[in-house]
Amino acid sequence: MTRKHASWIALCAVSAIFATVPSCGIGDVLQVENPNEIPVGDLNDPKLLPVRLNGVVAMFQDAYTEPVIEYANYLTDEVLTGLNFEDYARVNQRIASYLEGPTNQIFGELSRSLRMAHNLSEDIRGWAAADTSRDFNPALARSLAFAGYSATVMAENMCQAVISPDPDNPSGTVLSQLETFQAALPYLTEALAVAQTVTPTALRDTLSNLARTGLARAYLGLGDWANAATYANQVTPTFKYWMRWVDIPGGRNPLQGISQGGNFTNGIHPWFTGVHPSFDGTGFAFTNDNVIAPQTDPRIQHYVTDRTGHNGLTRLYKLIQGLRYGDYTGQTIAPASAGCPSCTGTTDTLMPLIAEFGTDILLADYVEAQHQYYEALDMQGGNEPAVLAFVNARRAVGNQPAVTLSGQALRTELRKQRARDLFMGGFRLPDLRRWTRFDPANGPFAGGGYFPTGAHPNASWGQYGAWTCFPIPLQEYEGNHNLQRPADPSVPPGI
Repeated sequence: MTRKHASWIALCAVSAIFATVPSCGIGDVLQVENPNEIPVGDLNDPKLLPVRLNGVVAMFQDAYTEPVIEYANYLTDEVLTGLNFEDYARVNQRIASYLEGPTNQIFGELSRSLRMAHNLSEDIRGWAAADTSRDFNPALARSLAFAGYSATVMAENMCQAVISPDPDNPSGTVLSQLETFQAALPYLTEALAVAQTVTPTALRDTLSNLARTGLARAYLGLGDWANAATYANQVTPTFKYWMRWVDIPGGRNPLQGISQGGNFTNGIHPWFTGVHPSFDGTGFAFTNDNVIAPQTDPRIQHYVTDRTGHNGLTRLYKLIQGLRYGDYTGQTIAPASAGCPSCTGTTDTLMPLIAEFGTDILLADYVEAQHQYYEALDMQGGNEPAVLAFVNARRAVGNQPAVTLSGQALRTELRKQRARDLFMGGFRLPDLRRWTRFDPANGPFAGGGYFPTGAHPNASWGQYGAWTCFPIPLQEYEGNHNLQRPADPSVPPGI
């Protein structure tokens, strides 16, 4: 039984009410018919706008945290998992079966998020046409933005995707990663156009910047460096868009369990922190000297003592909140020294873990947009002085001295700063895929790759596999009669 099986059934029931996706169940086994609930036709009522908009936001936030930030990350070098379910452990070995829970959760939840946001946007247009006295533009801009983000995040994590505008006639077109990014652009472009008509000014700026950051993110994924730079450069310095939770049943941050309690599930990957031969480190066997002293960067920190967590097997160092999290402190575990006068030597157990039930997480902000901008500049070439200045500004945030770099060394350092700034923010898998696609052979692993290879740090798990993304899950093939199953689903379909 997968970790979210019960909630998956509940979400499918919601999807059936909202007519979101055609393939929540296997065949026609799951049908939701309850005459005491609101009839589907009655949902097209502007009185329900606040409820439906909240549903769109909640659906996306749940999809973006668990499974995307948590489970999609297992394919990367950012975290290790000690979750005691075999299918999730296999993902941490870079094996992403189309039969198993993580794959279905990522595709299913993002599909529902996209369909709910799309449907609400279409209904809002009808309400606006029928009642010109009411301003529907703030809600329209927000719903379009979340539709665009849903498609963008789907493109970032899925090898391929299927998007069906008509749930009664599901599409048989399998989209590549780049085609899925293309599908996000009309939503985000319209979201920006609508947002720029919104009043008051503060709300207009927030929604406009959300759309601009999303556009820059999608264009970066496409390798369209000019458009990525254009939109990212328009994001204003004070912009932050938080995904918010409250510590009440039904409103809690789903990442609470990954570092909290005795059955926590995630820990830092030694390769990500630099404590591994691939990064001139000392391997997985942390000692007191190399687990405390190196933690001078407040953006990436972890407990100094390992525990085995949920499966009682995998050595895990609990994750501490970085820049993307609402309780980030800027303090360090490493003590002050000549090399780090700003270090604080804070006891690890006094640092906020990822995450409390009420911890907010950034979806988009100026720092992310700046990384989009400078990566796009770097990939266009001829902008090294500006890129170096940005790199050194970010190094200062991490208590790192300024450097003088150029060429591939500068590009590598820019990527390292991005990894630190966006730690546990849902970016690592799309970053590794993008660099593999557009700048192959310059990664730190065997053959210049960007994904971990060779022996897994949990020695009993053996070697890493070859997957870099998640396939279309079996549930979609079962529920969509226009799709043909892959001839060999064990073979990754692409980057």
